[in-house]
Amino acid sequence: MEQVQGKEKPQLEDEDIQVDDAAQVTEEYLVKEEYEMDEDFGIQFVMETPQPPINQLAEISQRVWDLENAMEANTKQLAENTKQVAKMAALLELFLFKGKAKDVAVAVEVKFPVASEEDLVALELKISSQLKERYMEAITKILKSKHLSKAIKGVLTEPLLCAYNIDGLNGKKSLKAFPKFFSVLIDSISTLPGQQPAEKALAHALSCAKNNANKKRKKLMEIKN
Repeated sequence: MEQVQGKEKPQLEDEDIQVDDAAQVTEEYLVKEEYEMDEDFGIQFVMETPQPPINQLAEISQRVWDLENAMEANTKQLAENTKQVAKMAALLELFLFKGKAKDVAVAVEVKFPVASEEDLVALELKISSQLKERYMEAITKILKSKHLSKAIKGVLTEPLLCAYNIDGLNGKKSLKAFPKFFSVLIDSISTLPGQQPAEKALAHALSCAKNNANKKRKKLMEIKN
């Protein structure tokens, strides 16, 4: 009996070792299987995560492009306006400092229609609070003679009408750079019967004058050809 028991004891130890090994293998398998499942789930989760649609990305790109173009256009317009202001400042300096302002303002006679930027600067200098009414009467008389789109040519010559608009946009120069003259012109237009708001009426008249000038230019080109 003692010998039998002595022989069975090592067998139990071997069985225990086998059981432990089997448990360890099973645990490793379960861990590996769980890891593979998590990896598959992670891949599936990434694949199922909603991505921005292509058309939405295209729309965002287009908006960014439009904003960049608008900023570039505004930068160019600002540079052009800066050049205009510098030119006007130079003309004012010419009249005020090189010609003794009072004598020049009295000596320079401005006739309508105004034909040059120099004459426009001179007119701006001549319009004082005392003389504003006088110039307003003169311009109003011119504007009442015909329809505004035609009568405006009696105030400014066609080249000036084509070179200027109200705010200096689209590569044109600004009439608002001459605040006294612009104020008189707007007040004069406001007195005309049956007119829309003065600035809107002036903008329309300037547009018509430019269109007529372009038509004349095209006809001359056709005749030459």
